[in-house]
Amino acid sequence: MSIHPALKEHSGELAVIVGNLVAGTGAARDAFNRHSRSSMEEMRTLIRTAAQDLEAALKHLDVQMARKSPGEGAALKRLASVYNRLQIIAQNLDALADPIHKKIKDGVLFSDKAVSQTNYLFDTQAGMLRSVLDIIKTDNEFLKRYTETEARNLVQACNNFATEHETRLIEGLCLPQAAPLFLAILENMRMIGQHEAEIVQLLN
Repeated sequence: MSIHPALKEHSGELAVIVGNLVAGTGAARDAFNRHSRSSMEEMRTLIRTAAQDLEAALKHLDVQMARKSPGEGAALKRLASVYNRLQIIAQNLDALADPIHKKIKDGVLFSDKAVSQTNYLFDTQAGMLRSVLDIIKTDNEFLKRYTETEARNLVQACNNFATEHETRLIEGLCLPQAAPLFLAILENMRMIGQHEAEIVQLLN
């Protein structure tokens, strides 16, 4: 059974959840660039609120599935898979708090290239989350293909940025103390991109 009637029924709660993830990504970007502790707290609040809402939504779906026919239950199971992947995205966004906090606390400087690449990932990530929400609202086939391609491009960009970072480190263009923080950001962004691509596949 198509997932889209179930999506329509739950579009309101999904809009709130994804909206908080987008806003949390923006707050993370501000914390990273401005060394802002208030933005860091805003990020944590937004993302953890989204995580709590996802947990509550999954419990509600479990109750609904027990009352539905097998066909209707199958659509709700796919919707639950979307929620599960959004949970993983929220976990990875929340995990960005640790390297960003260490960057702020220790005053760690990133190279200009690493700053530019990190901001590209933040901006692309927020855009993809907005696209996921638009897909939920419109069921647009072009947007599905575009978003899945962008998610896979982001995953590849994370791999490329890690390789380039190793070169900069060898050449002395990046501080050693920045390396684990940058790589942690790349790994979490890569995981988010993978799960966004899987969400789009579930919405087909």
